[in-house]
Amino acid sequence: MKALEKAVGTPLTVRMGRTMRLTPAGTSLLMHSQRILAAIRAAESDLAALTSSGTSVVRLAAFPSSCATVVPAAMAGMRRAFPNIEIQLVQAEPPEARALVRRGDVEVALSYRFSDAPERVPDGEGGAGLHQREVLVEDMHLIVPLDDPAASHRLVDLAQLAEATFLLASPNFEDRLRRAAAAAGFTPKVVRMADDYVAMQALVASGFGVAWVPDLALRAHRDPRVVSRSLVGWPQRHIGVEAWPDLLRVEPVRAMVDHLSAAGAALRRR
Repeated sequence: MKALEKAVGTPLTVRMGRTMRLTPAGTSLLMHSQRILAAIRAAESDLAALTSSGTSVVRLAAFPSSCATVVPAAMAGMRRAFPNIEIQLVQAEPPEARALVRRGDVEVALSYRFSDAPERVPDGEGGAGLHQREVLVEDMHLIVPLDDPAASHRLVDLAQLAEATFLLASPNFEDRLRRAAAAAGFTPKVVRMADDYVAMQALVASGFGVAWVPDLALRAHRDPRVVSRSLVGWPQRHIGVEAWPDLLRVEPVRAMVDHLSAAGAALRRR
């Protein structure tokens, strides 16, 4: 107790006759310690459930285009290997998915970074102590209507699109587009929409604008009324799994990471 009082810098107990009573600081610390111990007990209970032979849960956060490609294959592999494990899937873009992992709301996140992003890290311990494993690298595609002038070029320079309207599915793309357009000498006309790449391709086909679509989205669905082209100098997306290192000692969590990696490798081979 003396060591604890020295650490916090204030008395935590007072002697009253033959008894000891908590000071206001001691009472406050006790309240916090109870919540901390309760959280530890809950964590121990969850981990015990995950490692038992009974039904348990692994929670995964993943961005939308991966939910139609990488994730179903990984979940199918998990169902074969762990028939008693329930997989709960939450759709979330990378910033939110990482936050869910850090808060403990999910065990695993599948997220992405662009190749020119300074925060990109190799496999191993990443930002905020999270373990990161890269599973796939994909190209971004510019999609345009069949009759668009850009459709006649295999490679398109951003300056050629100065008069275009850009349909964007995520705020992760908008800032990048605006900076690249400013470097090319124009301000882009941007329309934000929900992250629905089927609807986006239909809008492009109907002449409402051009759009950036990741390779995974085109693998999941390709509208025959649009063509995809490469944009000069546009970075690739690096897709990776993120989880707390300690949770990787839990067999179902580690298996979920392995199955996501295997699903990404299968897509690379195809």
